[in-house]
Amino acid sequence: MRNYELIKQNLLTFLNKSLEQTGAKNLLVGVSGGLDSAVVVTLCKLANPNTYALLMPTINSDIKNLNDGINLCKNLNINFKIINIDKILSSYENSISEKLNKLRYGNLSARVRMSLLYDYSASIDAIVVGTSNKSELMLGYGTIFGDLACAINPIGELYKSEIFEFAKTLGIDANIINKAPTADLWQGQSDEADLGYSYEKLDSVLKFIEENGENIQILYENFNDKKLVDTVTSRLRKNKFKRHMPIIAAL
Repeated sequence: MRNYELIKQNLLTFLNKSLEQTGAKNLLVGVSGGLDSAVVVTLCKLANPNTYALLMPTINSDIKNLNDGINLCKNLNINFKIINIDKILSSYENSISEKLNKLRYGNLSARVRMSLLYDYSASIDAIVVGTSNKSELMLGYGTIFGDLACAINPIGELYKSEIFEFAKTLGIDANIINKAPTADLWQGQSDEADLGYSYEKLDSVLKFIEENGENIQILYENFNDKKLVDTVTSRLRKNKFKRHMPIIAAL
């Protein structure tokens, strides 16, 4: 068991130092009503009272998630704003005269939210705080220049399975902790259904790789689910580019 109280104090220090270094006055978080954003916005509020939130639902968003996000912001007593992004998405589809499939719609939604966050941050002198956990970052489960975009990220070294435990330390509502993880990009969408496995199983392989390296034969020997190993290693290789700045050609 990790020392989550110590982790909390370290992350609060990180947030305050990061804010001081940028010269900005406020912290801004995109709040979805899900666990990761709940943990991040709670940390931000504990670190600095000048914390703001944007909630950016669509017609496909689960109303329960929106209500959880609103209640969280109210309980934390932070400034929040709700911007429904349906008109923006519809305008885009009308502009290109094309109906987007689920993947393109989800990626566009994430990038619209990123644009709104950065525009709003400029208006309130804030820095955008990311909400992607280590599992998502390693697996590439996120939209590049979308939900992966941020100025700083306090939870990028915590696996998703650890976020559940950390949330309890922070006193996050059990209703948020216990709900199925979802990016809420379309109706019925869930993280674990997309990935094919529970975060607990995925994290067990990710942690093993972090500690022992990505030797496929050793992985097969330690995990009796070959498909699980192949899923994780394939995603690591395929999405590695998302974890780095764009490659600039050497001349």
